[in-house]
Amino acid sequence: MARKNLFDGESYKAEFAIITYRWLMSRRWVTNADIMAERLGCSIEELPANLSNCDGYGELKKTVCIVKKAIREKLGVHNKNVDDCFEEDGNNKNWRFRYIGKDNDPLADMRNAKAINNLRQYWKFCQDSAGFFPKSWLEYFFKDCQDLLDMKAKRQKGEQVISASIDRILTNIEYLPSLYEAIMNKMVLEIDYKPFDEEEVTLMFHPQYLKEYNGRWHLFGHVEGREPEYGYNIALDRIQSRPRERSKVEYVPAPKHFYDEFFKDIVGVSHKIDAKKEHVVIRARSLYIYKLMDTKPLHQTYTIVKPFGIYDDGEYAEFSVDVEPNNEFYGRILQMGAGLEIISPESVRDEMAQRVRALSDLYPKNE
Repeated sequence: MARKNLFDGESYKAEFAIITYRWLMSRRWVTNADIMAERLGCSIEELPANLSNCDGYGELKKTVCIVKKAIREKLGVHNKNVDDCFEEDGNNKNWRFRYIGKDNDPLADMRNAKAINNLRQYWKFCQDSAGFFPKSWLEYFFKDCQDLLDMKAKRQKGEQVISASIDRILTNIEYLPSLYEAIMNKMVLEIDYKPFDEEEVTLMFHPQYLKEYNGRWHLFGHVEGREPEYGYNIALDRIQSRPRERSKVEYVPAPKHFYDEFFKDIVGVSHKIDAKKEHVVIRARSLYIYKLMDTKPLHQTYTIVKPFGIYDDGEYAEFSVDVEPNNEFYGRILQMGAGLEIISPESVRDEMAQRVRALSDLYPKNE
């Protein structure tokens, strides 16, 4: 009977087996604490003084023995006291061990079977999720490939199981694949672009990042002769012709982690000039709206200030976000109608009030 693959599954055992085997094949000394710390994503110093207090410690001890036994069986080690492939040192408290066998990857068959299984799952996901990706992406990256034919066949048979709510047939969406490749290959592009209500311009664009927000794609990068130096934002649907490569121009990359910071304090994609981050408190006026916000927060800094309940001034919940208020932020609040109310700061509340009044003016009452 074939041995079950030690590395398969989502259990503690499979996680510990993968980590243990990786340590052993490095031929370094390793302890149970090393393995536990790697699984928990912390340093050994951060572990409890008594390792048995860690969740899964019993499985860890069993798994180490199982992995070592599987390696011995694969290498034909019948008497570990004579020809063992492991070296051990220390007592129960500081016990450590390392692999010293001649085979550099004795469980390669199990490890490769795990990798193949992962690839099969990924391939199936790609086929099933064809409806989630823009058609232009699929036809560009899967051109002349059997996968594209299989995806189309699944769609025609009504077997597609994943789709997006947003209409992916957008202006210039066919440029997405080539823009992605320009970023990956660090290519400078000449782009004819027409900003809203302005004259058309030609930009020498160093593309660095693509982001979709609310069904619209945006390209960010460095534009020669324009500010800001990084994070210059253009919308794909305002590009006037296919971007042209300029191979003789040296590419300017963004600083490391620039776009992580760029999007950290905003909702959506835009920064307002001279905007600063605000601690905004928002009141949800109904349980339904509160639950909507709680399950799909406005921003990653979403924090509950008051849980939903009955207070002296009414029934509501309050939450906060730390953001630069921009058009996308106000748009998300307006989307909830009278269900959300900005409580503070006063400047953000006033801006919201102006927008609501302007909206109200469009619907005057008939006398």
